[in-house]
Amino acid sequence: MKIGIAGIGGIGSNVARHLAQAGVKELKIVDFDCIESTNLNRQFYRFSQVGKRKTDSLEENLLEILPDMCIEKIEKKIKPGDASKLFSDCRIVVEGFDNKEFKKMIIEELSETNKVVVSASGIAGVNMETITTRKMGNCHVVGDFISDQDDHVLFPPKIAMVASIMASVVLRVHSKNKLVF
Repeated sequence: MKIGIAGIGGIGSNVARHLAQAGVKELKIVDFDCIESTNLNRQFYRFSQVGKRKTDSLEENLLEILPDMCIEKIEKKIKPGDASKLFSDCRIVVEGFDNKEFKKMIIEELSETNKVVVSASGIAGVNMETITTRKMGNCHVVGDFISDQDDHVLFPPKIAMVASIMASVVLRVHSKNKLVF
């Protein structure tokens, strides 16, 4: 079963890493951006990859973990109406956007489908004690549901923790009838 990841920054790249480490064989990653040096404290990229496309670099990093992983890369900024087409072949979609409007867009667009959406809300700031998971319809949301990156610093351990919990949700859904790791 192919798992889609929309946005491969702090959340998306780390969820992908955890999925590769757990033995998930098929991913579809969608992003339009290039790596900046300011990304390196919280995203699964290396200094030597600064300036390169995130899709190419994440594929390279994941294949170092799981060489037989099949990764479909799409270099695209997702716009309204794109999500259901882009992820038509995915049962689970991870939302990894840092923009509230894009988060809302993809959740709403996929809410009418049979896809499971795993999203984040409230990943900024240093308080990690209030991270929880809520299920709303076909969507699982992980975070503190309060902190916004406009008001709080991006704290790498918190981002990693949220990404780990999101990967755990994906793995539980993915392996309902079989273990993948």
